Amino acid sequence: MLKLCLQVLVCVTIVLRCMVIFGHLRKLWMADGLAGEFRRELRRRGLLVTPPPISGDPRALPHRADP
Repeated sequence: MLKLCLQVLVCVTIVLRCMVIFGHLRKLWMADGLAGEFRRELRRRGLLVTPPPISGDPRALPHRADP
């Protein structure tokens, strides 16, 4: 039982440390502006499709055919 508890504790510790590392890397990614450059490059190559902006006007939305 003690062995199982220690294994669970070690796994939880590893997962928490991975989450902290991922959070730091995400902050660096966003702060450096790399995310924006990456999105612009994907858009330039036609690999990222951006949806049209949604306005508050219901007439701007596409209409479905009435049955």
